[in-house]
Amino acid sequence: MSKNIVFPYVTFNKFVDEPLIKKLSLFYDKILIAEGRFSIIDEVSQKELKTEYQEFKYEKAVWDFLIENHVVSKYPSFKDENNTTEEEKELQEFFMNTIRNHHDNEKKKNLSDEEKKIQSLTNFYLSHDILTRIDTLKFRKTDNLSEYFPSLRNYETLKTDSKKTQVIQFILNEIPEPDFSTPWEQIIEYRSDDNVRNKYFALINWVNKVANSNLKLSEIKDEYDYLYSEYMKQFKIHKMKYNNSTLEVILNTTINFIKNISTGNYVSSFKDLFQYNIKNANLLQEEAKLPGKEIAYIFHTKSKFEK
Repeated sequence: MSKNIVFPYVTFNKFVDEPLIKKLSLFYDKILIAEGRFSIIDEVSQKELKTEYQEFKYEKAVWDFLIENHVVSKYPSFKDENNTTEEEKELQEFFMNTIRNHHDNEKKKNLSDEEKKIQSLTNFYLSHDILTRIDTLKFRKTDNLSEYFPSLRNYETLKTDSKKTQVIQFILNEIPEPDFSTPWEQIIEYRSDDNVRNKYFALINWVNKVANSNLKLSEIKDEYDYLYSEYMKQFKIHKMKYNNSTLEVILNTTINFIKNISTGNYVSSFKDLFQYNIKNANLLQEEAKLPGKEIAYIFHTKSKFEK
């Protein structure tokens, strides 16, 4: 079952969300963004931009690249439905109250300019969070074969009673956030690697298991810490064994290869190369059996992208 996140994209003078988008792409199969949120970016190629807005050209190029590589998908606005759920109605009412409160606070004379600015930004993010949660609920109603989660910025909207969501949020906090200099091509290549994908599926399987268990969230964190520590320790031992074995095989194979080639014994030369591949395959199989392998994806992702 694919994991998708609904992202409340907003344009600023600088592409401030790029590191976060990179982080999300390392966990979720796809990032979903309402097509209406791209209106400013989509206009970039149609008009001359002031110098301070030239960043939009880069931003548009990134989005086009991510959409082309199936990391991001646009979705059209949901049409009004007659079968709106109670949860959606509550969120819609919450949204309208937020807007009203914003206008009421703006009228208050006793707020300083700085307080008004903070209040305005808080309500701005809060309203976007609410709309994102509503869209997430609509996705869940229309697709039972995938999972959808909202990406939220405001602490008030982060609260949830869903154990699965809490576990995923905890795991997401463990995923590193690549910096601006990390090429998108490197992230996409990492996502596409079969060995990495197997580790990712093992992690998702563990998430599903603990989310449906009787363990408290604190106990799940304890289990995660144990698995991570155990895997890190065993992987370092395995890595030393792998490096030593690889060096030994390379040296022996190279010496034998040169010797056999010089004497015209091509069969033995290719037999040595075949044995080298078998040795590497056996070591990879051993890695898949290491204790704590359930969270190996986190360990390797940190090793690859952590600043």
